[in-house]
Amino acid sequence: MIIITAQIEISAANPAQNFEKIRASVARAKEMGAQVVIFPELAVCGAFTADKLDEDDFVADCEYYNQQIADLADGSISIIFGSVASFKSVFCKEIILPTGRKAKCNAICIAQNGHLNYRIKTALSYDEQRHFALPQITGINFDAFTAEPVTIQGIKFGLTAGNSSLKLRRELSPMCEIIVNISLSPYYVGKKDEILQLVEDKALANNLPVIYCGGVGVENTGNNVYTFDGSSFVIDSQGDIVRQSPSFEEDLAKIEYNNGEIKAERGVTETPSQIAEIHQSIIYGIRIFMRQCGLQHVVIGASGGVDSTLAAALYAEAIGAENLLLVNMPTKYNSQTTIQIAQSLANNIGCWYASVPIGESLALTQRQIDGLISKNAKGDELELKLAPINIENIQARDRGSRVLAAISSAWNGVFTNNGNKTECTVGYATLYGDVSGFFGAIGDLWKHQVYALCRYINEKSGREIVPQKVLEIVPSAELSDNQNVDQNLGDPIIYPYHDRLFASWRDRDTPLALHTALKLYTEGNLAAELNCGKPSELTEEFIRQHFPTAKEFCADLENWYRKYKGLSVAKRIQAPPILRITPNPYGSEYRENAVGAYFTKAYLDLKAQVAG
Repeated sequence: MIIITAQIEISAANPAQNFEKIRASVARAKEMGAQVVIFPELAVCGAFTADKLDEDDFVADCEYYNQQIADLADGSISIIFGSVASFKSVFCKEIILPTGRKAKCNAICIAQNGHLNYRIKTALSYDEQRHFALPQITGINFDAFTAEPVTIQGIKFGLTAGNSSLKLRRELSPMCEIIVNISLSPYYVGKKDEILQLVEDKALANNLPVIYCGGVGVENTGNNVYTFDGSSFVIDSQGDIVRQSPSFEEDLAKIEYNNGEIKAERGVTETPSQIAEIHQSIIYGIRIFMRQCGLQHVVIGASGGVDSTLAAALYAEAIGAENLLLVNMPTKYNSQTTIQIAQSLANNIGCWYASVPIGESLALTQRQIDGLISKNAKGDELELKLAPINIENIQARDRGSRVLAAISSAWNGVFTNNGNKTECTVGYATLYGDVSGFFGAIGDLWKHQVYALCRYINEKSGREIVPQKVLEIVPSAELSDNQNVDQNLGDPIIYPYHDRLFASWRDRDTPLALHTALKLYTEGNLAAELNCGKPSELTEEFIRQHFPTAKEFCADLENWYRKYKGLSVAKRIQAPPILRITPNPYGSEYRENAVGAYFTKAYLDLKAQVAG
């Protein structure tokens, strides 16, 4: 039997477009001699359709295309694909969920001879439960229903859907001869290795070959933008990789199955490094998201700092240097070093470049606001005075809300958000200034990953795209005399330490408790914990150098934790969508509200003991 896995690009909430992609792939599969072609989970509707699934006409449209796909299965070829299906279509009865919604199924559709048969995804995520039926509500044993094999062209297939189903130890019927798992899951760092291990375990546990078919594309939830890497695998019954599709590319893989043995035309692709995979995801995400939004031109505020430098290098690669305009907006606080970095970056990339000094507009705002007198009905007067922090914020807002917004409008384009995850965690950004832009391509990257990506881009290019100087200077916002890169005066965030401390609050399923952090500090084991066993420049000596006493350590810890749980929440809620890289990005996955910092009794007791 010849089987084709179709790792196709899927568009969210566009069943007509997805059907055309499926139809073309079926035609190509026939040319390749296939008897069976396999498509990803939710290939007809996409993964993130939000509440489109509440619209009866949208679901009906998806079911119309489900049948159109079934009509392509003309006897010479059978088709396995994922889609939404009404509960009534699958089980011949209507079910209303407690939410009042009509029950739908995340369905594995099997098309043979113009007819549809179904199996059901049984391991639903929290968000999926909003629309898809659960066994405890319907009274139907989905597992038993889905465990039964489907005979296709004389071969008994065990069918499952979604990565979560790979983790289940639920037994498929012993009659199965081959396992197929269809999936449509977003990329995150480490995902490919995790899924490969699950597929290998499934093959070994059942002593059967496993085909894992994923989809590619870019979808969003409004808060976040997700890339789908595909990364389809074929694993034999001994757990060895027979075929691996490239990530972030469409791919039709030809597989030959014969009496338990499985072969493929092309073998295993080379697995890229983690930083190379992140780079690939961001380039793919920018390119497809821009296309989906109908955008071509991008304006970037190029400060000469590492974040905007990385953003510029990424956008130039993704959309072409001719579509990129870098704007440097200096004041008296900006050094010639960073100004020259911005100019060198534009020259290295070959993009457009402009300088728009904002000293005059900053002075105008100061003249208009500093000392401004306001009155109430009683005749009382209120005099407003601009503090140094206000002057810093005015600069950020003038650059974003005035200059970049105007230039991008004049060029019929958009401007970017260049914030990283470290800054986002503690709100080290100005509302309506830094916290603006159409998209945050590096918003899920910690600062050390920003540096690693810059170095990778130069290594990959074989020349200096990112000016070396930006990797050597201290990170600095350059908004006051206290932030001077030439004098090594930079941001208040001590990145080698705070970068990993903040990550321990955000990127772990169980965040590092403040009590635990303080205990590890007193024992001299905090650096090892924050490094998670990985090589890092962070050492215990580095931490002690900056925080020699427990009192100083606690003061710093509480300062940043208050920011993390305080105003920074409001900033994150209003921030542009970010590209998801980690399993735990801000936005859709991380549910938070502005309730302020809370210090537990265990922390306060230990603090009193060690810090006085």
